[in-house]
Amino acid sequence: MDALHWVAVIAVGAVVGSFLNVVIYRLPQRQSLIFPGSHCFSCGQRLTLPDLVPVLSYLALRGRCRHCGRRFSPRYALVETFTAGLAGLAVWNFGLNLYAVIVFVACAALVVALFVDLDHMIIPDEVPVVLIGLGLLVDLYRLASIGGTATLGYTEELGGRSYMMPLPVSLTGMLWGGGAFLIIGWVFERVLRRPALGLGDVKLAAGMGALLGPGYLFLSFFLLAIVSGAVISVLLMALRLKRREHAIPFGPMLAVAGMATLLWPDVIAPWLLHFYGG
Repeated sequence: MDALHWVAVIAVGAVVGSFLNVVIYRLPQRQSLIFPGSHCFSCGQRLTLPDLVPVLSYLALRGRCRHCGRRFSPRYALVETFTAGLAGLAVWNFGLNLYAVIVFVACAALVVALFVDLDHMIIPDEVPVVLIGLGLLVDLYRLASIGGTATLGYTEELGGRSYMMPLPVSLTGMLWGGGAFLIIGWVFERVLRRPALGLGDVKLAAGMGALLGPGYLFLSFFLLAIVSGAVISVLLMALRLKRREHAIPFGPMLAVAGMATLLWPDVIAPWLLHFYGG
């Protein structure tokens, strides 16, 4: 693609990021995502186009309200920039096609899960619903592209190994992912004598299972989430930001692992399986 196309992709990603800021703030409070329009929480003034250009408005206004001078959180610009980067990575890795759009939408949903769980220790049900819907869409696309003979099974290959999994992959993966995390949470709760995984984590795993399928990719996602969760937890305790008895949300680790697995499946899966397999 030429430079103009890349600018368009990044711009679309930033606009989506701006909308995700609204979702992250309003969805946990069950507020409308459309009404009222964006406004300053300090003076109540409704924000107009000069205030709402993703990233650029924040930089031009130095992170302050144009009307009252109240400082806005830099996280707004961070989410917009990060989401723009996700759009660029999806197109860079997969081309400008339907699958890149599916990966980007899934990553955008995971961004919502990441920040809402950090803020409120919950994962909205809408996030796994979006992921499951995308998984079903991938199933339909796969069936349409490889024909009706594939309705009995789907072969997944990685590193010279292959196996057959039943279709629809999305529903099988959803049951596998949600069930696996439900069992893991139950076991850890008995061992640690306190809740280890929330129901939101289980639902998010089910959504990722629907999208990745019950194969190598989901296993890689699971392993990456466990590794990142352990590393981050140890760092937080070492820096005394969290104590051993404090609850640390697992949703952000799942979200980051999910984005990495979706964007770099041919890199993440072989590396992790080789790392764990020796």
